[in-house]
Amino acid sequence: MRAALYKNNRVVEIEEIKKPEIKDNEALIKVKYTGICGTDLHIYEGLHPRAKAPLVMGHEISGIVDKIRTNRKDMQVRERVVINPLISCGNCFSCKENNPHLCPNLNLVGIDQNGGFAEYVKVRDDKLYKIPDLLSMNLAALMEPVAVAVHAVRKSQLSLGDKVAVIGGGPIGQLIAQICKMSGASWVIMLEINLERVNFANNLGIITGSSPEESIKKIKEITKGKGADIVYEAVGIQDTYNYTTDLVKVGGKIVAVGAASKPITLNFWKIYFEELKIIGIHVYEPEDIEIAIDLLNRYPKIFQPFISKIIELEDLGEELKNMANGATQAIKVLVGV
Repeated sequence: MRAALYKNNRVVEIEEIKKPEIKDNEALIKVKYTGICGTDLHIYEGLHPRAKAPLVMGHEISGIVDKIRTNRKDMQVRERVVINPLISCGNCFSCKENNPHLCPNLNLVGIDQNGGFAEYVKVRDDKLYKIPDLLSMNLAALMEPVAVAVHAVRKSQLSLGDKVAVIGGGPIGQLIAQICKMSGASWVIMLEINLERVNFANNLGIITGSSPEESIKKIKEITKGKGADIVYEAVGIQDTYNYTTDLVKVGGKIVAVGAASKPITLNFWKIYFEELKIIGIHVYEPEDIEIAIDLLNRYPKIFQPFISKIIELEDLGEELKNMANGATQAIKVLVGV
């Protein structure tokens, strides 16, 4: 089968590799679309600590069941599916407490085993989720990032009428903003300095400022000086985390979505004296996946603009090169196989 192989830092080549063979409780999926994630870019640049070449990257996958060896009565050949790429150990405390997404040994399809930038991918049968007949395969490939955003909003326990701030206008930040609106937030304001991302947010009804300072001013005006009920940080660097305690109201919530590459400091004086709540977010749970599929199916007009373009497998290396060099500002690029 054809696959785009990560061979070395900034080297991705198309090669013919052996089609995966499945065992009991496994399925072979004919890949239709796979989204390019920031994690894939980190692997491409040699910055991911676990990913080892040669590797087929890609974990945001939609496809069709080609072969399956399963006891599941609801899953068979030719089913249209998306994949939960999380691989937990099943034996640790977190797994046994029904929190497999918090497994300290958590692995991922496309990082720790071959992923979706190929004609076929092998996964466990319990990682398959059927998609509705009317949901397109390209839109279904957004399930994984949508599930991350759903998990963040769900864990924040957003209430009807809440005023929220989202720091960062990348794919996850933009999705969080939209899901906050859908969940009843009265105001959603985004802090983002990239003009293309600002325009994207504005076109989907999100308030922004021309600078972080202007966004902060708007939040203060809208909340009459109180601050946002919830602040979602979706960048993962010290500079943006610094804004969180300035934006949130007394007794408000800070939701840490952006995964930092090194320890972050926060203003614990304010956290202590203002009784702020810090909520950590790590990937998603099965419930979030089911909600994400339902939202994509019911509101395609909201999510379709997130697909900036669809490229062919042979173009993946060039696309990753452009992303690494800052030559493209796409929200989400899909690879069609």
